[in-house]
Amino acid sequence: MKTMVGLVIAILVIFILNLFWPSNQVDAPDMSFKEDTKSQAVNLNAATSNSVATSDVLTTPGNDEKVSLMKAEYEVLEAERKKLQRRLSRLKHDMWGLKFVPEKAKQINEIMMNAHKLIKNPYLLGAFSSVKAIQDEIAKIKFAEKSVEQVSAMIEENKNSSQSTG
Repeated sequence: MKTMVGLVIAILVIFILNLFWPSNQVDAPDMSFKEDTKSQAVNLNAATSNSVATSDVLTTPGNDEKVSLMKAEYEVLEAERKKLQRRLSRLKHDMWGLKFVPEKAKQINEIMMNAHKLIKNPYLLGAFSSVKAIQDEIAKIKFAEKSVEQVSAMIEENKNSSQSTG
């Protein structure tokens, strides 16, 4: 038993000495590290020259015109969103305390939630790639507004029917 413990301790000592003993193999990777950093520096210089070239393309006069058109359309989109938000708030106030038939209530709820989704997390100007994409978003807002008009008509109908019975 003592010989077995002595053998295990001897193997551990040899392993630890081998692990922590300095060797000449450390010098060889340093040379390859220097070569790697030189090649990375060359690749970095090439990448920065390419990015400068693409930034020159982005600042062309035609692109400035596109950005200004997109900003103008985006302002229209923001105005439509604010208009829809006010309309939704007004309808929420008008619906307060009204009772609806379950089918109509479900339909109203679906329309209002879909319209609210367009307002809740709006896309910012950078999310659009062209003027056409912004115009598509404006069309979605206008469609939601027409759907909200149907809800307004249902509310008026409900108010009229409750006044005639009460």
